[in-house]
Amino acid sequence: MKLVLFDIDGTLMNCGGLGLRALKRAMEKLYGKCPKFENKDLSGRTDLYNFSLVYKLLKGKKPMAKEIAKIRDAYLDQLPKEIAEIKKEKKFKLMPGVKEFLDTLKKYPQVKIALATGNTPQSAELKLKAGGLDNYFDFTCGGFGLVTENRAELLAYGVKSCEKKYKTKFTPNDVFIIGDTHHDVLAAKENGYHSAVLMEDNMADKKKLLRAAAELEVKNFKDIELFLMWLVLKADPKGIKKGAYITPATAIEHVFFSRTGIDEDRLKMFKIKKYSDLESGKIW
Repeated sequence: MKLVLFDIDGTLMNCGGLGLRALKRAMEKLYGKCPKFENKDLSGRTDLYNFSLVYKLLKGKKPMAKEIAKIRDAYLDQLPKEIAEIKKEKKFKLMPGVKEFLDTLKKYPQVKIALATGNTPQSAELKLKAGGLDNYFDFTCGGFGLVTENRAELLAYGVKSCEKKYKTKFTPNDVFIIGDTHHDVLAAKENGYHSAVLMEDNMADKKKLLRAAAELEVKNFKDIELFLMWLVLKADPKGIKKGAYITPATAIEHVFFSRTGIDEDRLKMFKIKKYSDLESGKIW
């Protein structure tokens, strides 16, 4: 049995930054103003992290649980309005090929899919419903953004939640994470899970994303055959295609050697055991 966990923003869909807009308006509604912050500081993080960060920037102290609840409620209240505005501005769109990919996965009884997202279950459902993807996912299992600020813990929690839901045990080698930032990749690696990232229209730090060295780096979901080979659901009739992907059973020497500009740092990421120093670059 395999478990495929999906991020939402920048992965299943491009939401046009509606989450950040909703958070800013929620803070303005609650406290009269929102502190300044860089979008990249919140990209790929959990809602708990983001709510805590903006509160601390504004108040100079960590929020209590009741403050997090207030921000959450105000945020969820603003989200439908932002979705309507983003759609009107034509900035809300599904990732190319995503519905076809999800439909394809449904044909494999040995594959279960769920969410591993920084969103709350409520915000996740609102966004996916707006994109017509809500029927593909069960919002009672998976990993969501108020569980923890730590992305690796969120993934582990999501896997345990799915084990309980589906009454089966998933080994780390059975778990495949699909996201769009280096946070997704590093969290997957810390748990021993497989990782893939989408590079189209995301707000990720591209340098850190490349340094994180996911097993699979693609623009979108259009190349379904490539994903199926990565998931070991389909054999590659042509063997290993260098510079495109690494399958879970492939040796390190086959990775990215035909990629233009490959450097030693990228290859080191596959071998190191500790990823906590990536932010500061100390791993090199």
